[in-house]
Amino acid sequence: MIRSPYEIGDRKMKTTLLATIMFFSQAIHADMLFMRESGDSKQIMWQKLNNEVVPLTTGSKVHLYPDISSNGQKAIYVEGQLNDQGANLELVLHDLKTNQSIVWTTDLKGMILHPKFSKNGKVVFFSAPSTVAGKNVLYFAETELLNFAPKVLNETEIEEAYFPRPSSDASFVVYQKNSPGKKEIIFFDRVGNEKTVIAEGMSPALSFDERFIAYTSKKDGNWNIYLFDRFLKTTKQLTNDAGDEMAPTFMPDNHIVFASNKSGHFQLFKIENNNTWTSIAHSENADDYAPQFSGETQYQQSFLPNFPGPQRSSFGTIIHNGKLYMAGGHAGPEHTYPKESFTNDFDVYDIATKTWTTLAPRLNKAHGFQLAALGNYIYAFGGFTFAEEYNPQWKSLDVIERYNIEKNIWEFAGHLTSPRSSNVAITIGTKVYIIGGWDSTPKKSGDFEGTFQSSIDVFDLETEALTVAPFELPKPLRRAFTGLNYNGKILLVGGLGVGSSHFELISNLTLIDPSTGVTKELPPLPFATFAPAAEIIGKELFVFGGMYKFAEMNYDYVAHIYALNLPTKKWRHTGRYLKETKGFSQVFKLNQSTIGILGGHHYFNDEDSPVSTFETFAK
Repeated sequence: MIRSPYEIGDRKMKTTLLATIMFFSQAIHADMLFMRESGDSKQIMWQKLNNEVVPLTTGSKVHLYPDISSNGQKAIYVEGQLNDQGANLELVLHDLKTNQSIVWTTDLKGMILHPKFSKNGKVVFFSAPSTVAGKNVLYFAETELLNFAPKVLNETEIEEAYFPRPSSDASFVVYQKNSPGKKEIIFFDRVGNEKTVIAEGMSPALSFDERFIAYTSKKDGNWNIYLFDRFLKTTKQLTNDAGDEMAPTFMPDNHIVFASNKSGHFQLFKIENNNTWTSIAHSENADDYAPQFSGETQYQQSFLPNFPGPQRSSFGTIIHNGKLYMAGGHAGPEHTYPKESFTNDFDVYDIATKTWTTLAPRLNKAHGFQLAALGNYIYAFGGFTFAEEYNPQWKSLDVIERYNIEKNIWEFAGHLTSPRSSNVAITIGTKVYIIGGWDSTPKKSGDFEGTFQSSIDVFDLETEALTVAPFELPKPLRRAFTGLNYNGKILLVGGLGVGSSHFELISNLTLIDPSTGVTKELPPLPFATFAPAAEIIGKELFVFGGMYKFAEMNYDYVAHIYALNLPTKKWRHTGRYLKETKGFSQVFKLNQSTIGILGGHHYFNDEDSPVSTFETFAK
């Protein structure tokens, strides 16, 4: 591997590249790239899902520090020449599907190192010499631009830095900072422009769930792997060996993989849950180093046309007769509700032709409601709307409105038993179960708390009769959650607990049998969240985005895609991400294997706004 002033620099490899043996303790559901060094040969190796190992690079040039996109389709690495006169290195973006490469040539010359994708694939970070200070600093660039135009990560503070590890949307970066006699792991919050020193060490890695930071640090003469928990602010030493353990990275399931020279050559090992090491890459005559993993590659992600009208979140959707209907929504910054932020837009998307059409608007401008459909009618239940007569100026609706598809008109169809918004409406057979949410209508001036609903309204789509279910929503009561039909049962995902002046995030995954009212708690979400989106493909429940609590009064949307294997009841991070960090999106099945994720709300830099994007996720 390349030896430079910020690496250990005290061993010279004298080996030749020969045939290798690869073995795994279990199937790895992600592709892996790593460096293989033998003598002067430094190449990138590609470990595929079927355990086949092939050289990604060949030739006399050195190839260093690969990374692979979370979808397994792109690789990026360093290529060039190293000699006594210095370094002439460039970045190469390689398409693993087409085997085509793009060399990114810039005015930056010399020791260009450590390229790393943001997990959504939109941005790449790397270390390169500064044109001002002459030492390596961090740069970033948009990967989808035709003209590669890198920018300095933090122009206000030129510091020597290496190994950038960005978050899924590049809102924060973990990296190695070098100063005289010291190497430190830095957490840089780009949104708040705040830096935190995690530890003394080098070569950091960020877990796929973005909770853990692994790094290597030299104590008592040896390099060992350490693990820092961002949420608990705790550090744990993971290795304690006479050899050197370096270049840690994470698999999607949070297993840590690293390089160790305990047997003479650097080999790749995985730390199992019982703290035993399993060799995952072994070469008798070469050194393997710098492993990087994709996410699960069996999924495909793409975009469909954005919806028309203003960007918005918290709208209602329903798939009916090959079309997607979308009603209402919140336009504007979060937690601000001027009159103009409430919408009654009504649009339809034709799944076959991939086109949007604007229809007659809903009678009430509202958001935080859901839709149902049968035959010629689309139904909207309640919602959150502007109310000038109250303080604060909002209320929940109790109306049921009906859209006539043939006539393109909305009309009044009845009342709920009480006003309700931020609830779910789940159709099972011909009955719609209207569950949870709250009556936000202020009971007095300055009342922000509202009344959370435990009763369940049942609307019969055939008779348009409304009754009350003989069972209630089990505690915790909640709003801003997701619900869906799972094999004829009601499945509720996450949510926000009672009250509006604080955030009580919920991790419950609750199953209700509507025929008996019997409830069952399934394994909770890996994180407490509200405003997630969820849908089922086959025997797996997928949860997209939502809001996390990172610290006291520190909340943010995320882009994670988690999956629950419903038969085994086990959660996992898929290693895949939405293209945007967001919550309050609507999710639905476009077909049996494809999920649509529409709109939502996100924060980034100084932006606090809804989005109009239409992502898809398919297996």
